[in-house]
Amino acid sequence: MVLEAFMKEVSLKKILTLSALLLVPAVLAPALAGPSNNSLVVGTSQEPPNIYDPWVTNNLAISTEINNWMGAGLTGLDNAGKLYADMATTVPTAANGGYKLIKDASGKVTGNSLTYTIRPDAKWSDGSQITTADFEFWLMVQNDERVPVPDRYPYENAKITRGANNKTFTITFNPPYLFADQAGAPGVAPSASMKAGWDAFNAATKGQKPSDAVNEQWIKFLNQFTTSNNLPKVVAGPFKPTAWRPGNSLTMTRNTNYWRKPSGGESKYVQTVTYRFIPNTNTLKVNVLSGQVDALATVGLSFDQAIDLQRGQRKFSTYFVPGSVWEHIDINTRGQKAKDLQLDTPGIRQALLYAIDRPSLVKALFQGKQPVSNVFINPLATVYKKDVEEYKFDPAKAKALFAAAGWTPGSDGILQKGGKKFSLNFGTTAGNSVRERVQQILQAQWKAVGVQVNIQNYPSSVFFGADFLSKGESGKWDLAMYAWTSNPIFEEGDLFKGSGVPTEANGYSGQNNSGWINADYDKLQAQGRTEFTPAARNKIFDQMQTIWAKNVPSLPLYYRVNPYIQANGLANYDFSAYTLYPTWDAYRVGWTSKGAVSAHKQKE
Repeated sequence: MVLEAFMKEVSLKKILTLSALLLVPAVLAPALAGPSNNSLVVGTSQEPPNIYDPWVTNNLAISTEINNWMGAGLTGLDNAGKLYADMATTVPTAANGGYKLIKDASGKVTGNSLTYTIRPDAKWSDGSQITTADFEFWLMVQNDERVPVPDRYPYENAKITRGANNKTFTITFNPPYLFADQAGAPGVAPSASMKAGWDAFNAATKGQKPSDAVNEQWIKFLNQFTTSNNLPKVVAGPFKPTAWRPGNSLTMTRNTNYWRKPSGGESKYVQTVTYRFIPNTNTLKVNVLSGQVDALATVGLSFDQAIDLQRGQRKFSTYFVPGSVWEHIDINTRGQKAKDLQLDTPGIRQALLYAIDRPSLVKALFQGKQPVSNVFINPLATVYKKDVEEYKFDPAKAKALFAAAGWTPGSDGILQKGGKKFSLNFGTTAGNSVRERVQQILQAQWKAVGVQVNIQNYPSSVFFGADFLSKGESGKWDLAMYAWTSNPIFEEGDLFKGSGVPTEANGYSGQNNSGWINADYDKLQAQGRTEFTPAARNKIFDQMQTIWAKNVPSLPLYYRVNPYIQANGLANYDFSAYTLYPTWDAYRVGWTSKGAVSAHKQKE
């Protein structure tokens, strides 16, 4: 999950997003877009539950991708991973005095700060000025314990100090934020339009701790600004939402108050963008072939469907972009069932991993284009450890580990212990054909070592809803297959930190759905956050990855490449592992036949 805009800065530090497939009815209409009327129709197999949430409490991939059209931030990252100024007049650096380190007498870094000047022409879509107050409002809400944000870090101890006017401010991190100079810019929220709603939420939940009741009040507040019934009142980015037909489409039109203008003027670039929600990927494929859509979102076709289209492409181009998407299976270590099956012990989790043949799986399903993963950190990250335990396919070793834990085959071949069978419920997003095939392959391989696997899939609204993944202690799932997306530049190892386990105390807002907690890992992860020396930081992450690989709280499967498709002649609709989505440079997306100038092209 990487969001541009008010979300752009938040995403730059490291926001993980879930890849999902939301099953909703699709109503297909004749083609409305393309070069003829300077519009764009994008097909996707997923519909977001909401849009333009400044605090990213919904972290689905499609939400991020769509929000990029409407979002803007102080700075952003380009396809090469370099910062550029958006809402800010310049990128703060040590050279220009905008970025400063605070050190104690011994030379240790104890804090750091960034000073921003907001462009004088930076306005909300209604024409009102974007000011320091909008960043202060965002930070106040972000750090309120009642708000179920995925992670408050690194802003929980950050402070904003106003400058000489309402367009200048300094944000200070104490303790220091390692990636402040690259991703420390705070998010932004329209304080004027949201203040009354926030005051009502504050009054309704004053003095309360995080709970389901508080979450309901939060959703009530947020739904006033982010849903199909209540479209965002104002946005900051190059496009603004104008119509949302649930189960059908979402339309955005160009925001003339957006300050950055593309080469040659806005009239030469896309004026209207429509997302069509087509959950059946076979139907989505037909829409590509018939020209009903001009491009696909990264949450679109399955890998094999994209391969098939690549063979016969004529009026469109198919790309396979190396990304930062980690496909994995979480193992639920919480609850009584997890204890009964010993899923809370490393040996059993290791046995499950030894029992599956991942190299053969990626060769059979992905032509070997998606490399096997052995750890959750992306190979593009500088802290990635290449030589972690691989857990090569070894059914005999898996059986030995089960036997050592007291599990023996019953008359039906299924492992049993103390009158209980080793039976697991394995879930993923319903309708995702690739994941369903993976499930079937793994189900057979686990059965070969005596593990009974029951496949139970759910609509994304349930799978990623408030009462499923984050509430592992309820025992609703044992294995859960999905993906996380992260920016490799800002790897912090925070996905598996103990404080990230979703609990009632934190409003079920953490991302460590496995429930795994390891004191040694947490200690190292905390050290790594403030280690400014690259070599020392790499050593810390080596130890963290060794601990993680030994404990395998999740079963690593593979690193995904992102297939997507676009009609020929569409400019600046591309991305990299750093930008994550083809909408990162939304204001410059256009048709070359209409005069759009290509500023960058897709690299594979």
